[in-house]
Amino acid sequence: MQRVTFQLLILISLISGVELMADTKGGGEQVVRRWLSTNAGVDVLKVEFTQIRKLTSLKSLIRQHGVLWIDRRAGARFRWQIGNPPRTIVTRVKDELLVMRPRSLQYEKSPAGKSKNSMAILAGGFPRDWEEFQKKYELLGVKSLNGTHRINVQPRGQLAHGVRVLTFVTESAKGILQSIDLTLRDGSSQQIVFDRVVTGPQLNDNLFEPDLTGYRAANFK
Repeated sequence: MQRVTFQLLILISLISGVELMADTKGGGEQVVRRWLSTNAGVDVLKVEFTQIRKLTSLKSLIRQHGVLWIDRRAGARFRWQIGNPPRTIVTRVKDELLVMRPRSLQYEKSPAGKSKNSMAILAGGFPRDWEEFQKKYELLGVKSLNGTHRINVQPRGQLAHGVRVLTFVTESAKGILQSIDLTLRDGSSQQIVFDRVVTGPQLNDNLFEPDLTGYRAANFK
């Protein structure tokens, strides 16, 4: 009985050691680098996703479908839209972020690094190497859960405003990004689950520079 108990303690210590390694700086860096390697050579990306939002003012979850596009061939071009037809559109061209509300025909423009819109964090595109990752984020830790790695980070600079934790969820085996979780300091949260990813899609310039005819400027809170 003592021998069985001793072996069980060894097994527990080994399992704990594996989990601890994922939380150390070296183990976490290895997980991040594996994910970043899947972004190598990918300049144009289209992602169909499901967004699940939890607001402090509502008990039920808000579930919506959307699409995002990223084009890194000519700087940081980004478009994110939610709903069909779109209820909200966010685009970035160079250093300008545009938020559009088609239903109310309103828009807001601001420097990308100072926008309060939560999508501004992703508007610069996903990092493609460890150096770029370190410039954008502070690595808080990596957790292993149900065949995934949860990479917890804090955005650096102005984009950290209001953000408690940003989490990139990757597949443990291949390191492919599966979802993004965003927890804000006001208690609300967003989960963006990737349903379909297309690399190298055909893009139209109007996608990133939509027509604002009929829209009026606003200041969104």
